[in-house]
Amino acid sequence: MANTGATNAEVEAAAPVEEAEPEFIELFSGAALGSSDAEVITLRSRTHLVVFAGAEGSGKTTVLASLYERLNQGPFAGFRFAGSRSLLGFEEICHLNRLASGGFQPDTQRTWLTDETKYYHLALRGTELSTARRDVLLAAMSGELFRMAKDSQEDAERLTFLRRADTVVVLVDGERLASAAQRTSAHADAADILESMLDTGMVSARCHVEVVFSKLDRIISGGQSALEFLAKTQDKFEGRFRARVPHLTFRKIAARPAYSSMQENSDGSLAEAFVSWTTIVASASRDDHQEAPAPSRDEREFSKFGWRYFERTGRDP
Repeated sequence: MANTGATNAEVEAAAPVEEAEPEFIELFSGAALGSSDAEVITLRSRTHLVVFAGAEGSGKTTVLASLYERLNQGPFAGFRFAGSRSLLGFEEICHLNRLASGGFQPDTQRTWLTDETKYYHLALRGTELSTARRDVLLAAMSGELFRMAKDSQEDAERLTFLRRADTVVVLVDGERLASAAQRTSAHADAADILESMLDTGMVSARCHVEVVFSKLDRIISGGQSALEFLAKTQDKFEGRFRARVPHLTFRKIAARPAYSSMQENSDGSLAEAFVSWTTIVASASRDDHQEAPAPSRDEREFSKFGWRYFERTGRDP
């Protein structure tokens, strides 16, 4: 019996010891995110998606770069920078605006027309230490993408993720508004982009849409006629889209907002704009007690994608 007990002890001692699997550590390249990585972020936490749309040269990427640079300088718009999964992407679009680029004057990399939308991630905390962290995704898109989506179902399906946008910012190129020869086409380009987004169902009823007249300093230098045309353009947007866009607002910002821009102080700062763009639109009181609508097909497909992704990779959402 003693020998049997010794044998059992030897077998138990020889049994392999199961090692705990190492905890998975998710790493990001730091480049601008594609749709898959953006969806991973939205699955992990409530993420505010802001989409900038406008014709080439209207200032989409400049605004993105300005927001990132301001957050790097310290507290901005009531927020503190708390990290980013696309730091290299931000640094890339900011490069031409810095002395290290070797350029003669500040510039910004253009938003190129590509098959996949790029997203830039910001993690933010309030200036109070006790405030919770929040995630924001920013995307700058060429107006041509929306025109293509209007004409092609295949192109429209590539943009389904944008239907989750909380805020859409449509930029009207102020430099073109200041030119008598180009102002009509500047207004038409921005209006056509917004109409394309509405016609393809990219803007939900809860989405906040803000029409932004960029490069305000150029408009002011264009004289009284340019300012009058800006006012008429805003009135035309109001009349054309108010019925289709319940949460429609307007704003003016400088071409490349400086830290102490006079135009920024008098007509609404970039900080005020950022707060507006990242604020969730409250439901109307008459809808507060209504039953929540059933998830749309896009939302169901989005959720299925998330769970398939985590099942395939073994990651915990």
